[in-house]
Amino acid sequence: MSFTGFPVAALDFYDDLEMDNTRSFWEANKAVYDESVAAPMKALTDALQPEFGAAKAFRPYRDE
Repeated sequence: MSFTGFPVAALDFYDDLEMDNTRSFWEANKAVYDESVAAPMKALTDALQPEFGAAKAFRPYRDE
């Protein structure tokens, strides 16, 4: 997969997460995160790796 940007669903995910940062929200929306946030971020870091080296991305979850 090549990086083509982040979809609107990624921004919506973070807006919703700001309103409800609970485990139940995370579990219900993990597929959205994987597809709309994690996959594009992986493509971006892979594209930048030759110039900047390996990167790590952390998932935005706080256990309550």
